[in-house]
Amino acid sequence: MIIKVCMGSACLMKGSPEVSKRLVELVTEHGLSRFTTIKGSHCMGPCSDGVVVDIDEKRFTNISVHNVDDFFKKEILQRE
Repeated sequence: MIIKVCMGSACLMKGSPEVSKRLVELVTEHGLSRFTTIKGSHCMGPCSDGVVVDIDEKRFTNISVHNVDDFFKKEILQRE
């Protein structure tokens, strides 16, 4: 699984480094490190929609430090 987190300037301002850090922690906690790559990305487009995250080419918007744990449970753990 490849997870890309937008690191464009708008997403940086909205907390993408913290979202990325938390995703790394969650992937590690759940033993998915061997099967998952987390990457930063240049601007991914929908800047007004909060932090943008792609999982294997499926796009998600409005990710934040406040909802990243729920996002992980719903969109990543459900795949396993």
